[in-house]
Amino acid sequence: MKLFTVISLLISLMCLSSTQTFADTLIAPTANAKMSGNNKVVALYGNSFTHYNNNLNTRLRDLTRSLLPNKAKGYSYRGITISSGQLGWHKQNLIFQNSLKHWDVVVFQGNSMEPISKKKGSKEYFQKSAKEMADIAHKADSKVVYLMTWAPKAKPELTQKLANAYVDIATQTGGYVAPVGLAFANTLQQYPEINLYHSDGKHPSLAGTYLAASVFFATLYNKSPVGGALPVDSDMTPETAEKLQIIAWETVQNFQK
Repeated sequence: MKLFTVISLLISLMCLSSTQTFADTLIAPTANAKMSGNNKVVALYGNSFTHYNNNLNTRLRDLTRSLLPNKAKGYSYRGITISSGQLGWHKQNLIFQNSLKHWDVVVFQGNSMEPISKKKGSKEYFQKSAKEMADIAHKADSKVVYLMTWAPKAKPELTQKLANAYVDIATQTGGYVAPVGLAFANTLQQYPEINLYHSDGKHPSLAGTYLAASVFFATLYNKSPVGGALPVDSDMTPETAEKLQIIAWETVQNFQK
């Protein structure tokens, strides 16, 4: 009887340990934690910020294929976007996409100013939606990554407010953060000649989307994007691409310290 009790206790402890290890991987211990595990199948929920320039998911796919062995066989990226959409508009999309397949990672991007908006109910709706959607994602065994958006070109002072808002919601919901907004700010400071913005001063230029893809590569795989392929159908120089890759890698490393 005693032997049976001891064996049962050992099995229970082993199961608990296994569950805890899985949970630590699935749920981010801190918003700036490094990601681990299998991050091959990724869905990105956003709006025109992720849709511009032939989609962030496409640029990330191309970059990943150029940097990982076997042209990243088995890796896939899907973009689900709604023009001008707020994060909560994607709740039903998330449920539907989860019914189609398992996603290792789901990326959540709020409307540009949504996390810090002064419009009545906007910030609260973002926070409520993030909590509900993160819960849905985690129950489906998917990690959550928030795309930290960038400040408008004319209002760089909003960078830190947006960064704080995304770190805060990630902390509340067990999510990771891809610090794209900080990478934008770092690029503008170090290389002001690189234009990261579309003519409206809000949406990304191709360079901005490529920078975002580089940040995501570094975040998802803990690897430097330096040496990655240039964006197809563009006149971006290798020198510019390398600058963006370095900024992305340095930003992610500093954010995760």
